[in-house]
Amino acid sequence: MPRPTAEQIRTRIHEALVREVAEKGIGAVSVGHVAKRARISPGTIYLHFDSKEDMLQKVYLEIKTEFHGIIVAAQDEPCSRAMIRRMWRDLFDFVSAHPHDFQFVEYAGAAQVLTAAQSRSIGYMQAEIAAMLQRAVDDGTLAPLPIATLTVLLVAPAMHLARTALLAGRAVQKSEIDLTFERVWIGVSAH
Repeated sequence: MPRPTAEQIRTRIHEALVREVAEKGIGAVSVGHVAKRARISPGTIYLHFDSKEDMLQKVYLEIKTEFHGIIVAAQDEPCSRAMIRRMWRDLFDFVSAHPHDFQFVEYAGAAQVLTAAQSRSIGYMQAEIAAMLQRAVDDGTLAPLPIATLTVLLVAPAMHLARTALLAGRAVQKSEIDLTFERVWIGVSAH
């Protein structure tokens, strides 16, 4: 059996860390538990990361960056309503494809695993999404509410549906996603 490549080992560490956090929470994570789950020695983790904190931070940034890229791809939609709907659907597609990554990002975000400098370095992500929502306000698609309020009104129901389904071990049904979006749309649309 061939030895795994450095990239394969890095992927195993990533997956093991994400599952550990999703199943046990940030506080229960240890290099030893991650190594055991990844089927490597604890020392191997230190070939890829400086510390447990470094591992948490880098994996968080990787997932957050991937998720952000998926969400902002919706800005290419021809109209704001289609853009918002696509952002909503893409959120669920990501959660369906990577349920533990979604939960990891939630837990790591709540635990504030990033340094202040790292948090500043990804500030553009929030700004890009805010700009997309502002565009929809400016063109009369979304109600003229503060962007922070619109964000909560759009994201909170989506996160709740995704979290509930994940914890129940089931996928969110397309009909449930669509119905919820239509109900949320009533509250956020300008019309």
